[in-house]
Parts: sequence; structure tokens; C-alpha cells
Amino acid sequence: GLDPGIRTGVKLAAIDARTVLEDPLALTELRLTFENVQERILEGNFKIMLPPGAALSRFAMKVDGEWQEAEMVEKQAARRAYEDFLHRKQDPALLEQAPGNEFAARVFPIPARGKKEIIVTYSQSLDARADYTLLLQGLARLDNLSVRVHTSGIDKPLFELQRKGFLPGSDLVVPVGRFQRLGGLRAGNYVMARVVPIPKGDLAPDPLGASVFLVDTSASRALGLAEQTKVLASLVASLPPGSRVSVLAFDQTTEVVFDGQSTAFGAAEVSKLEARGALGASNMARALTDATAHAKARGDRPRRLVVLTDGVVTAGAHEARELRGKLEGMTDSPFERIDAVVVGGLRDENMLTQLVRGNLKTDGVVVDGKLPLAELKRRLDGSTRSKIDVHVEGATWAYPDQIDGVQPGDEVRIFAEVPEGKAPRIRLGEATPIEPRLREVEKPLLERAWASAKIESLLASPPSGDKEAGKRAIVAVSTKHRVLSPYTSMLVLETDADYNRFGIDRKAKLDVLT
Repeated sequence: GLDPGIRTGVKLAAIDARTVLEDPLALTELRLTFENVQERILEGNFKIMLPPGAALSRFAMKVDGEWQEAEMVEKQAARRAYEDFLHRKQDPALLEQAPGNEFAARVFPIPARGKKEIIVTYSQSLDARADYTLLLQGLARLDNLSVRVHTSGIDKPLFELQRKGFLPGSDLVVPVGRFQRLGGLRAGNYVMARVVPIPKGDLAPDPLGASVFLVDTSASRALGLAEQTKVLASLVASLPPGSRVSVLAFDQTTEVVFDGQSTAFGAAEVSKLEARGALGASNMARALTDATAHAKARGDRPRRLVVLTDGVVTAGAHEARELRGKLEGMTDSPFERIDAVVVGGLRDENMLTQLVRGNLKTDGVVVDGKLPLAELKRRLDGSTRSKIDVHVEGATWAYPDQIDGVQPGDEVRIFAEVPEGKAPRIRLGEATPIEPRLREVEKPLLERAWASAKIESLLASPPSGDKEAGKRAIVAVSTKHRVLSPYTSMLVLETDADYNRFGIDRKAKLDVLT
């Protein structure tokens, strides 16, 4: 989904999307045409929302009829260079990671009554049961939309769409059954394998009963507050009769909206949430502290905490590591498990995953609020299994090295470096080692997915717990393998000489077009 900055007079006029499905990965290239509808030169500011976990690896801008490729640069250095060229009235462009799965770009100049073309390319991992989705819902009317989806080994497009004067009413979805599913991919020593730690079946139940619900009413929930409130009402109504429920709304402050029997939660309480509206910042740390204090004051000491949110934190402790420190104060609370129900397109699932795991007695789950109520209940009422060790024979590096918070049928993707010629054998816990069937693919695609996993591992566990060392390691991986990170930006300058002036090595043309 795109927010093209309509208020500045810049219009997203056309999208040309090309996708190749190489399960469990998908590579998508978006060619975007922006139009300046005003009579003056503008700097374009836009935001693009990508699928959770997407690895952004190409950003290019057309300059004088030629595509100029971006370089991956440490964030502060990239910002200095962009501002310098902006003041010189030359043609820079800057792309950075925003909170969650949103990315923000600045493009200059967009001529009066003129157009500017850019390319954004990203790869994403596909769950075994997930369709391929191109985010379009919420866009204004497009002059042109062109979509082509290919799959490996077939010349004819798997899906094709051409529209003029098109107003997208929903996202574009290619059903999972239309393309071949694989056990994983391999390119040289890079390995990505799909595994299911617990076969389908049932674990011991861990049903929701007396619970506290934390409901995000910050500004980022503005478009999805009604949907989120509907999910909340359905979950409360599904609890066993007589269950005591507390509902706390939070943004930069926290308010107790309801505290009583689940059967008494109804239209008045929903109206109170809607009247509060979606405004202000999201202070998750304060909300967790307030929920703990509220739970301690309750005589029945509720053991479950459910957070309905997009996970995008904009005030207080912003990172999962910082939130873990806040959670230490919950160790003497009655809460034994935290679960997160994610609602909305903008989301930070990585932060929420770290929030619900490894902090309390039992690990929780992160579930999509769009799931049917029965599936939501199954996930929230089911126990989880954690501390499943991962060992990849002969690997020099593997991630993750431990699997937590999984339920029967859940899929986990294992990334590893295994010497060429050696078949990867993966052992999960004490189970018999498995040797997944892998397809050989072009190295750049898998290399960037591998690098994205490497960055994720460094964000979760910096070397020796040193945040600055972790930041330097992330910048090194990001720039070497051309995958955007929270500490780097993608910078387009006008000529090779401009890059040289800022000491930026030109690497983009090596494999970016593969």
C-alpha cells in the first residue's frame, strides 16, 4: 500500500508490478510513476507498506532517461548527502525503513506538471498456507495498473492484470494453490529450509478465562479501530460465562474502559472505545506497566494478557530489548502469558514476537486479527512449546538456533550457511534429523533473504549484548548484501562522481538486476 502524499500535490499515477514466485520466496518489482499536478517544482514524500518481513534490496530513480541505482549507505551519512544535493537543486532520492513494515522515501525534484519514475524491489518469505498478496487497498484512482506474476519454470504468467482508470477496492491475491510449494531453496552455501517443529495435532489446552485485554488506540490505528474493536468484542463474547474481563485502552496514556463479567461487555463499552478515538502516540511500555498494576489490584489475579495492536511503538521504550527491561517488573504479577492479536496493514510483528516470548512463565503467540474467530480462539486457547534446539549439521551459521512459542502445524524457516556439496541435515530437539528437499536458485535472491535473517538475528541478540557493536555489524551486513536495515538508507545520486565525492563505493550494478 502507498501513501503518495496527495496533500503536497503529488499523485501516484501508475504502478507496474512484476513478481516471480520461487517458493518459499517471492521477488516483487514495483515501477511507480508519480505526477506533480502543481505549477511548481516539488520534493515528493511517500510511504510504502510492504509485507511483514520483506527485504528491500533495490531502489532506483530515472534521471535524464536513464535508471540510476541507489547505494546502501549508513543512515546518517545518507541523510547528509541527500540534504547537500537537495540544496544544490540536483536529483537525489532517499529510501529508509520506517516503523514496522513501512518504508519512507524522499524524491527530488518532481518538475512542475511533470512526472518522476522510481523502482522499488523487495523479496518476502511465504508461509506454507499463505497466498501471495500485493498490497493495493486504500490507493487513490490509478491512471494505469499493470500486474504480472510468474512462477519458476513456466514462461506464461501465472496471473496478469491490466487496468486503466482503476480504483483498487482490495488487495490483489494469488491463491496459494496456484503455485508449487517447496521444502526450501539453496544457492551455493546459502540454505533456506521450511520445517514444521510439531506435527499437526493437539497440545494441552491453555484456555483464555479471566483476562486483561490491552487495546491500542494510538493514531496508527485510525483506519482500523472499528475492525479492532469488533475483534475484541468477539473474543470477549467467546469467553466462558462468568469470566472476569478488564479492557484497557492505551496510547500515550492508559484508561480502564471496562472491568467486570464478560457477559456485561457490550455496545456501551464498544461506544466508549470508539469515542476515545485513535489519537496520540503508542507507549507500549507504559501500557504494560499499567496493565500489571491493574492485574495486581484485581482479587482474582488474571493470568492472561492479550494485546490488540499493530505493534508500532512511537513513545517510551521503542525496541523489543528495551521492552524486555520493562517486563522484568511483571515477574511478580499474576500474568503467566502474553498474546498479541495484530490488526491492520501497518504492523511490527518482529517486535511483538519478542514481546510474547521469553518473558513470562509461558510463551504466547502472535496471531492475525483477520483470522476467523474459531481459528483465533484455537490459537489463543492452545498451549505452546518452546526451547526446541535447532542444529544444522556442518553449518557455519544457522538462525534461529532455538524455536519458541510454536503450536502444532506451525511452520518455521531455518537459514544456514552449509558448505557446497554437503546436504543440510536439520535436527529439531531430540527428533530424528531431516534432510529437506531444496531447489537450486540464483544466488542474489536467496542471498538477500539470508542477509535479512542475519540482520534480524543481530537485532534480537547483538554480539556480547553490545548495542553499538550490533549496529556496526548490521550496517556491515546491510551494505555488503544490499538489504535495507533500520541503520541504513538507500541513496540515489545523479552521477558516479557524486558518489565518489562522498566516499561511497559503487556496488549496485554488480548483481542488482539479476
